[in-house]
Amino acid sequence: MRFVCALSVLLWHYQHFYVVGPATSALAHDHAVQPLATWLAPFYGHGWLGVQAFWALSGFIFFWKYGQAVADGKVAAGRFAWLRFSRLYPLHLATLLTMLPLIAWYRAQTGQDYVYTHNDAEHFVLQLFLASDWAGRSEWSFNGPIWSISIEVLAYGVFFGLSRLGWVRPWQIGAVIAATGAIYALKLTPHPLVLCLFFFYLGGLTHAAWRWLQTASLALRGGAHAGMAVALALGTGLAVMGLLRPMFYVALLTPVAMLALLALVQPRSERLAHGLTTLGHTTYASYLLHFPLQLLVANLSGANPASLPLHSPWWLLAYLVATFGLAALTYRWLEAPAQAALRRWSDHRRVKT
Repeated sequence: MRFVCALSVLLWHYQHFYVVGPATSALAHDHAVQPLATWLAPFYGHGWLGVQAFWALSGFIFFWKYGQAVADGKVAAGRFAWLRFSRLYPLHLATLLTMLPLIAWYRAQTGQDYVYTHNDAEHFVLQLFLASDWAGRSEWSFNGPIWSISIEVLAYGVFFGLSRLGWVRPWQIGAVIAATGAIYALKLTPHPLVLCLFFFYLGGLTHAAWRWLQTASLALRGGAHAGMAVALALGTGLAVMGLLRPMFYVALLTPVAMLALLALVQPRSERLAHGLTTLGHTTYASYLLHFPLQLLVANLSGANPASLPLHSPWWLLAYLVATFGLAALTYRWLEAPAQAALRRWSDHRRVKT
């Protein structure tokens, strides 16, 4: 599911290939001219919602791995922060530094920046601290997709604080969902943290539902699965008719998809299980690598997208294969070793202390 979310974002950002200079609210091309537009229309039009699904997946994983442990005081704040730092920061720093020569190269050719324009010293410092969007201004800079990670870092802090207070019961998780949902619906603030917390805690509630399903009777599980199928069918129909906003549809689809996959996908083959794990491992790297790769292509084309076969399905396939292939190598040779080294260093310091 993480792989599908990453694929969704990559397809949404395919439009970057058509851009010369900064992106505008109305790009100079129609999604219909993009390759396989009929089949990929939902991703070309709404692929950005993969970010919200990512947030929900993170919520499920964090409540599974950390929720009760943090509530019981078994995971200290410093330990929690270091685990997150070792997972996210090495690749973020590498891609951020990679952006510097790529941006300079594009500026030398065109006199302007590519897609994201806030590439100055102030935003570089914010990027260094993974704080680029904490102010909620959406001033995207350098490796723009990092914005959602920046917001998720804030959600980690809220999650840890509330979990330490014992807010890990389903009704408490539901209260956070209700509060953030109301703030979003009433447009009390445009800060993306509100939406991030909504989906993050939606993932937490999905985890609670999954735990309940593990112990429920066969009849109750069957009824729950039937209810989810009906809800998904109705939601899909309403979405197709334009009566359900894509954001709300994703809020329905994501929990149902997680529970369905947990119930139905039980690979017995070690090779298949390894393949699924590998796909999952490519997601963070593909998310952070695809925009630098697009900027590299823009530079190599002389900032002339008309010279590229952008309408070809083969070009699209090459873009996806190159991104996910490089992501797999990056995970193996950079992400995993750096994470392991940082955690060994931290464990060694704790033992000495």
